[in-house]
Amino acid sequence: MSTAIRHITHAFAIAAILSAAILATPVDADEAPTDAATRPALPNALSDGILPQLHALLRLPENLQLRYPEAVPSTEHPITYDRILPFKAQEAIDRGYTLPLPFGVAVIGVENTQLQRITDVAVALGKGAPPPPNTPLRPLPFVTLDNVISKTRSKQVKLDAWILPNLNVFASLGKVDGRADLDVVVDLDAAFPPPICNPISPCGTVSQRFRAGVDAVTATLGVTGVVGWKNYFLSGTASFTDTLGKNSDTEVRSLTAGLRFGRRWVVFDDVLFAPYLGVSYLDYDEKISGVTRLNNAFPDGDSLDVRYTAQSTNADKVSAVIGLNVGFENGLSVQGEYNRNSNGDRFVLSATKRF
Repeated sequence: MSTAIRHITHAFAIAAILSAAILATPVDADEAPTDAATRPALPNALSDGILPQLHALLRLPENLQLRYPEAVPSTEHPITYDRILPFKAQEAIDRGYTLPLPFGVAVIGVENTQLQRITDVAVALGKGAPPPPNTPLRPLPFVTLDNVISKTRSKQVKLDAWILPNLNVFASLGKVDGRADLDVVVDLDAAFPPPICNPISPCGTVSQRFRAGVDAVTATLGVTGVVGWKNYFLSGTASFTDTLGKNSDTEVRSLTAGLRFGRRWVVFDDVLFAPYLGVSYLDYDEKISGVTRLNNAFPDGDSLDVRYTAQSTNADKVSAVIGLNVGFENGLSVQGEYNRNSNGDRFVLSATKRF
C-alpha cells in the first residue's frame, strides 16, 4: 500500500507544481478591468472541447486569453456565475473569460500493445501434471520469460470536476482484460534435483511460447492543469491507477503523466475542432500468474507443467502523442488519441458529457 500512496503523492505533486506555475502568471495592471459592471463578458456557448477533461479558459492577461475567435464581447449583460465549482469562477468571468461546465462524465476505451520486461519469476514445476494450486512457488534461475508482448483493453467510466478555472480533478473505475504472450525457457537438467536425465543423455533446454490472461478491475485518480495563449493550449495531466482487490490472478498498477499542445478552431459555427500533439509517460506494472504446459518436454514424452508468477513492466515509458478533440454546443465532446513508441502503441477513444 505504501507504493500506491507514493505514486498518488507523485501524481498530485506534479499537478500542484503545474497549477502553481499557471496561477503565478503575472497580470498587467493596465489590462485589468476595475468595474465589474463594465467588464467584457463572453458567451458561455461552446465551452467544451479541448480534451474530455480539459476545457478551461484561464485567468491570464488580455493578450493571453484563450477565447473563441467568433466570440464578441458584450458589456450590456454581465454574467453572474451561480455554480459551486470552480472556485474563483466569478473572478475569471468578470475578467472576460468563458468557463466550462464544472462537472463531467465520460466513457473511455483504451487499446494498449507494448513490450514488457519480466522480473521476480517464481515457479513450481510438475512432470506430466500441473503442480497443485497451493504448491509453494520459488524464484528459480533455470526459468526465464523472454519477449513478453502485452495486449490489453480497458473500459472505464470517469467523473471529473473543475475545482479551479485551470485545475481539474478526476476519478475513474475500469475493467482491464487481455493477454501477455511469453517465451518460456526452462533448463530441465537444473530444474529437478535429483536430475531426471543422466549426464550422458541430458534433457537440455526446452522453449515454448504461451499466453497468460490479464483480467483486473482498476481505479484511477488524477489531476489536470491547462493554460492557453490566444487559440493555443498547453495541458498537463498526471494520474495513478491501481487494482481493486488482490484476489485476482492479475494485478495492474500504472503512473501516467503527459503534456499536450494544440490549437482550436470553431467550424460550422457551433463545433469546436482541436487537434494536438504531445508526449506521454506511462509506467505500467503488471503481476501475472497462471499455469502453462510444455508438451513433449522430456525424452519419455511427458509434459512439463509450470505454475508461475512474475512481475512485468513496460520497456518503453515515453511515447509521442497525436490526437483530436471535437466539442459540441450541447456539452458533448469526443476525443481520439494515438500514442506510439519504438516497442508499442496505445489508442484512446472517449466521449464526455458536461453538466
